[in-house]
Amino acid sequence: MEKNWYESKTKWAALLIAVGPVLTTLGGMLSGHLDIVSGVEVLMVQVGAVLAVFGIRDLPFVNKE
Repeated sequence: MEKNWYESKTKWAALLIAVGPVLTTLGGMLSGHLDIVSGVEVLMVQVGAVLAVFGIRDLPFVNKE
């Protein structure tokens, strides 16, 4: 039986670790300390890193049972 994504401690850790940098980047964009183009580029890297953790965690050779 395959567990749901929200039952994975690794995925929760990835989400929680990503919240800080993402909120910092959004705050910088909203306050004007970071221009929109640079902010979007940084956000793409941050979100991509979290999605990579999700994808790597689901690879068959990582999840041998």
